Amino acid sequence: MSKTQSSRLRRLAAVLATMLSCLLPPGRAFGMRGTKATLVASSPSSPVSILNQSPSFSDNKANFAGLTARSAGKTTAPRDFGGKHSEALFTALVAGLATYAMSTLQSFLHRQLWVPPFGAVTLIFAADAVAAAKEGKTMNFKVMRQKALQACIGVAGACFLTVLLARLLGNSPGILRAVAMAVAAFSMMANPSSGYFPPAGALCALYVEKAVATSVSPQYGYALFPCATGVALLLILCRTITFVAHPVWPFSSKQCEKELMAQP
Repeated sequence: MSKTQSSRLRRLAAVLATMLSCLLPPGRAFGMRGTKATLVASSPSSPVSILNQSPSFSDNKANFAGLTARSAGKTTAPRDFGGKHSEALFTALVAGLATYAMSTLQSFLHRQLWVPPFGAVTLIFAADAVAAAKEGKTMNFKVMRQKALQACIGVAGACFLTVLLARLLGNSPGILRAVAMAVAAFSMMANPSSGYFPPAGALCALYVEKAVATSVSPQYGYALFPCATGVALLLILCRTITFVAHPVWPFSSKQCEKELMAQP
């Protein structure tokens, strides 16, 4: 190799070393501690020594894995809505809008969709939607389908058994109330495809009170409409409203930034 080529190679190595020292944190990324000194001190007559003295591939791989893990941890860290009070206000907004949408849909269809126990259902699904938004999984259709299916099966099964027993036992208030709660708990616990969804008990209790107060012949359709149908609609409404609203809402706070900065 000529003296001119060797000199050019030395200058190129020095430039590369300077660039790397500026771009990479000293002593952390890719095991580059002391790299600049090594490259500059290499003998011009033996350019191959520059490659031989560079960090090994296994060291680079290990350091890169560590950086990747730290980066992944930061990007997947839960976000918030600007603090506790701001998140509470956002959750209240989701619950209120979902209730309004349900009422509007009921007026449009001229059929009852909203019943008082759905107040608890709305609050559960609003908080669940906000929690999913913080993880970036608001419209995860697989999770939504699973939650809706389990809740609807639990509600429909509990209400169906309540109607059946109301037909058999008559309008004795004490017995019907006790039996309704018992069958609601049993049906949700015993059915493997059902989730344990406590508002189902409130829907059963509402049916019992109506049956006792009006002596109306029980109808099995109550289990599906409005009960199971209303639960599915509320889950979809809360998730959709959250998905539409959260891009324009502050998604980070000083507290969240401090927690992210404190992560190793």
